[in-house]
Amino acid sequence: MQVSEASAKLPAGIVAAPGLKIAARAGCLVSLFTLCACSMLSSVPIPGLDYIAGEEGLLRDRKADYLEAEVLPRTTIPSEYDSYIIDDLMVIPQVPDNSTQAFLDAPRPRAFSGRSERGVVIQRMSGDSWVVVDVSPSEVWPRIRDYWTSKSIGVAFESPTRGVLDTGWFVLAGNSLTKEKIRVTVEPGFQNDSAEIRLLHLAVGQSIPVLDQVNWPESSTDPEVEYDFLTDLSNYLVDVADLYQASTVSFLAENIDGRGKANILSTPGGKDILHLEAGFDRSWAAIDRALRRAEIEIIAGSIDQGVFEVNYVIPTETDEEEPGLFGKIFTLNGVFSKDEPQEYFSLQIQVLDLDGEVEVIIESINATQQQSDSVIEAENSLLRLLRNNIA
Repeated sequence: MQVSEASAKLPAGIVAAPGLKIAARAGCLVSLFTLCACSMLSSVPIPGLDYIAGEEGLLRDRKADYLEAEVLPRTTIPSEYDSYIIDDLMVIPQVPDNSTQAFLDAPRPRAFSGRSERGVVIQRMSGDSWVVVDVSPSEVWPRIRDYWTSKSIGVAFESPTRGVLDTGWFVLAGNSLTKEKIRVTVEPGFQNDSAEIRLLHLAVGQSIPVLDQVNWPESSTDPEVEYDFLTDLSNYLVDVADLYQASTVSFLAENIDGRGKANILSTPGGKDILHLEAGFDRSWAAIDRALRRAEIEIIAGSIDQGVFEVNYVIPTETDEEEPGLFGKIFTLNGVFSKDEPQEYFSLQIQVLDLDGEVEVIIESINATQQQSDSVIEAENSLLRLLRNNIA
């Protein structure tokens, strides 16, 4: 059957004839066979194709090239230089002796510590600023120390177990009046294996003698200097993020709890709640960001009453998984395509201030449906979503 050019370009709203559907499916099959044929060029001896699929061809088989790879000696760093960034990438684990399990499950290199959706973020609230990073305190500690080295600013004191680092005194370019000092504090973030970094700036006159004991103020002497260093530090952490992996850690900083500040707990009555180790204002803003990041419809919100009202749809597997090639073909041709109605739940999020900490409780607004299984499932689903998205 021949398909004319005019019938191939149908105007919008006109349904194609059955012959066109058959032609479309046949075109897909031809494309698949073409790809398979290209993959077999290197194995089928065809005269004249050596320049394409031969040993020196463009499509030659490279699967055994790794056998000819050379093992290079390790990089040696002079003792006077820091070597925090230098590390072995994709290290192959050792195979245990006399272990049959090792041959059943082949050892694999540890995955890279890649950047997550949030990466490195500066957050500000009520004049306070901090950096949130998606690595544990023990992983970010060497990066912070290396940052000051890159600025030629010495470290006067550090306690990785407490998450505190003090720089030495330094003078900013063009400043002939004061000398500066920065205190860095690192603590866990809301999520597991995340960290929050805060800076405290101190400035005194250059004529004042340097003392071993420093009386740190409650807030920075100059908030602008603090924020400038915080911004520069965050940019540095972004730039070096791909150069570090999980094996580059401070073993002393591992004593800082890597458990996040957001945890789901159960009440004696069996109801799940979200416990946040943060103040009310910080928690309220973090919940608001988490809802908007997850594209949850916010009906109303009152910070005075500590209440959000939302419309929530429980995510399904079809929302998360992308159909494959054949799934798309069948869906486009009307096969297996079925739109299931989505059920909306009207839920209330209560944010309760507990003297420096917060509890988040989710309940149905519709009192007649509070005990139904579907509503309880929606409440728990939204609670987990907040736990996984809050930052």
